[in-house]
Amino acid sequence: MTPRKPDNKPIESPSRKTRPTKKQVAKAIEQTKSKAEEYARDPKKAKKLLDDAVKKAKSYQINRGPLAEVWSYLTSLFRLLRAYVKGEYQDIPWGSIVLVIVAIIYFVSPIDLIPDVLPGGLIDDATVIAFVVKQIKADLDQFLTWEVERVSVEDDIEEGPSELD
Repeated sequence: MTPRKPDNKPIESPSRKTRPTKKQVAKAIEQTKSKAEEYARDPKKAKKLLDDAVKKAKSYQINRGPLAEVWSYLTSLFRLLRAYVKGEYQDIPWGSIVLVIVAIIYFVSPIDLIPDVLPGGLIDDATVIAFVVKQIKADLDQFLTWEVERVSVEDDIEEGPSELD
């Protein structure tokens, strides 16, 4: 039986599929920032975090559930952090790279606003990812443009000089 309030409305619990409030998300992000800064300063730690994130993401590749809405953003954040750690892409403000890492830490952590093992446990992860992407959208778009241009240049190099007749 679902617990009810005196007005007969169901009481929301973490196991029910509810999105966290903006205030809860902002608080969770703020609490994770100092840890994220440690990762941003230590490429080895950041690489380990990224490896853990990719491993976890692979387990959701088929059934993404609440992550489906933000999947392309999540994988973009992975690629951005990888390029940053490798030193290939550094044209991003400190605050933005910290937020990227916050989102990835949050995704990797099984214990958060709604523990991942509970039904709907990835809803808060998706909400945090969407919140971070909204905050860094211009920087993420700039990275994605860089990424496309880089691939294009690499393709040109692999093809070699073109011959004009």
